[in-house]
Amino acid sequence: MMFGFRDKFTYNQCSSCGCLQIAEFPQNIDKYYPPYYYSFNAETATLKRQPFIKRLIGNFRLKKLFKKDRPALRYLKPINVKFSDKILEVGCGKGKQICDLFNLGFENIEGVDKFIPQEIDHGFGVRIMKKDIQELTPNNYDLIIMNHVLEHMPEQQDVLKNCRKLLKDKGCLLIAIPIIAEAFEIYKENWVQLDAPRHFFLHTVKSMNILAAETGFEIKHTLFDSISLQFWASELYKKDMPLFPEENNRLAYPVEKFFTSAEMEDFNEKSIKLNQEGKGDTAVFYLYKS
Repeated sequence: MMFGFRDKFTYNQCSSCGCLQIAEFPQNIDKYYPPYYYSFNAETATLKRQPFIKRLIGNFRLKKLFKKDRPALRYLKPINVKFSDKILEVGCGKGKQICDLFNLGFENIEGVDKFIPQEIDHGFGVRIMKKDIQELTPNNYDLIIMNHVLEHMPEQQDVLKNCRKLLKDKGCLLIAIPIIAEAFEIYKENWVQLDAPRHFFLHTVKSMNILAAETGFEIKHTLFDSISLQFWASELYKKDMPLFPEENNRLAYPVEKFFTSAEMEDFNEKSIKLNQEGKGDTAVFYLYKS
């Protein structure tokens, strides 16, 4: 329904942990990642190295940055991260997030994505490697970021085990994913984050804890960060309306055509409340070696 293909897929739900899994991995999965898929078109910022004096007072300046509303730092606040840390983003596409982080002062940063056409060099040592993660150097990273990537991967245990090998002993694996919670119970097949067939697995908090334990990790912190999209986009799907109605148009339906400002505010307030209750439909998990 993202692009209005309206193809149907079967998902199985575990009766124990509640995790959803697509019943059969599509053979024609490329169809559902067309050239106008949003992550292929994310614009990256031009890299600008911080002046020497700012680099000299690096971690003091980082504390000040965390007090500001910087989107690139949103997920890093619960981690004791430093500008000098070695950071890897897995499945980063063109590297929008790592470019944003570099411009804030994180210079020891790189990405890996085996689906990009060729390696990308943004300059200043910031590059996106076209590799599988098992090809990277073990025990090399302080932080590995997987930002809405894991749900697209079929062999999830292998992925986490490989990430564990790449991390230093006290390193952190940050995983942001959709979560089976209240929005799914309300909308079922019309839940926007189901995103069939691109999302192979949709975890619950319970199933993520099981996956972490089976791969040598412990989840030490969970941040719920769902937004109003879980309501208004799912309502569009109920009306048989795709999220992106036109090819080559990265803009979703103008919501003001279908919802009043009061309805949108209500969706937003509900999302905040669900996050506070640990019931939001997206979450960030912070995994450490057990």
